[in-house]
Amino acid sequence: MNCNIIKDLLPLYVDGVCSNETYKAVEEHIGQCKACQSHLAMLQQEVTYIPPLPEEVKKAIAPFKKIKRKRYFHMIAAIAITFMVMVIGMMVYQEVGTVHDFFSPIHRGHAMVDSNDNEWYPVEFHDGTGQYIQDYLLFDSIFWSKAIINDANNEHDLLLRIKDEDNQIILDNVEIKHGTSVDLKALKRNIKYFLEIKAPCGKYTINAI
Repeated sequence: MNCNIIKDLLPLYVDGVCSNETYKAVEEHIGQCKACQSHLAMLQQEVTYIPPLPEEVKKAIAPFKKIKRKRYFHMIAAIAITFMVMVIGMMVYQEVGTVHDFFSPIHRGHAMVDSNDNEWYPVEFHDGTGQYIQDYLLFDSIFWSKAIINDANNEHDLLLRIKDEDNQIILDNVEIKHGTSVDLKALKRNIKYFLEIKAPCGKYTINAI
């Protein structure tokens, strides 16, 4: 009997469920074949047995399982509450004008250039209803991006000049193409700045954000 057949029979031999004739044949082969002896020894190795935990240990760790379960539920609840707060916050931000204006401030400035005499024309700022507010720009909170936009509806590019309260020129001849913006990070908060533009004839909208 060759080794392949013996190896197929060895599991039955180890479990003691093979016939007497098969048992004797396997015995005779194993007595002469070292390879099958090694295979048999591998099959006969004891399987490590992990006994169940004693009842005392189970009782001792039971409270910790409850704590872990509670922490899991607390984590889920915290995530759900955070999500709800974010959703409500976004709704308030989008729907409540005062909140939106606080976190995303914007002043719309207007200037009327009525001649091509290459003069500077002041920019006046209005609120959302078009009512005149002031002739200066004041970055009074940390939420200002500090940028000036030449509104896309303007027909021409323009030059921007900015003065402080002492009539000192802070920025001069800054070109802003229509539909683009210029960064004003250098300007400080809580200081009044007066804007002037130089451009071809027309009405111009300048947005401060």
